[in-house]
Amino acid sequence: MKSEKVKKILSSALVAAMCMAPGFALAGEYATVKGGGLNLRQTASLEATVLGQYGTGTWVEILEEGDTWCKVQVAGKTGYMMKKYLNKGATSDILYVRTNTGIGLNLRYGPSTASGIITSFPIDTPVTILQRGNGWHKVSVNGQQGYMSSKYLVARKAPQYTKPVPSPFTASLKNINGGSVVNFRLYPGMKTKILKVVPVGTQVTVIEMGENWSKVILDGQEGYVSTYFLKY
Repeated sequence: MKSEKVKKILSSALVAAMCMAPGFALAGEYATVKGGGLNLRQTASLEATVLGQYGTGTWVEILEEGDTWCKVQVAGKTGYMMKKYLNKGATSDILYVRTNTGIGLNLRYGPSTASGIITSFPIDTPVTILQRGNGWHKVSVNGQQGYMSSKYLVARKAPQYTKPVPSPFTASLKNINGGSVVNFRLYPGMKTKILKVVPVGTQVTVIEMGENWSKVILDGQEGYVSTYFLKY
């Protein structure tokens, strides 16, 4: 008898809680701001305190989605934004990976370098843009969906190297990322063993020039450097 009473009380409490809830459902996805600066508010009300304002294209993580308001997280802050100003739409443009360093571009679970890496794709990989944002695009690549940094996606493939180059020839090392050193590696690839860390301006003899990696001789030792780091 007591058991039946407890069940009825719990059932009534659950129904009451559902009735009082503001109609939010868990979503766990991302959207971008549209229509100009959008206020992030402390609660789901136009009278609530404004925690920040975010421009068109800003990515926000939707924590809970309601009919009028969404609970979101953006730039480390949690609050509420009006649903009608959040965009989940698709654009379906085709862009191409272009890192300019010979390094593949990471496909991530969310629009942030703090998000986990799903996999990486080499330069010139075609990428379908599902949604554009500030700094990050939601994309589809080879059947996988995720997010890529927009600054490494371009409208055209990288032009094929056509400049005639004698082999072997002498070149000096540069760092297109602004660094003062270049890695001299045992084999081509970003995860291969680094033989030496060499200052920019160092002279090397190029014996095999590739699109992304070139085989060179440095101080009598053969190894590889990124082709993009050669100045000749």
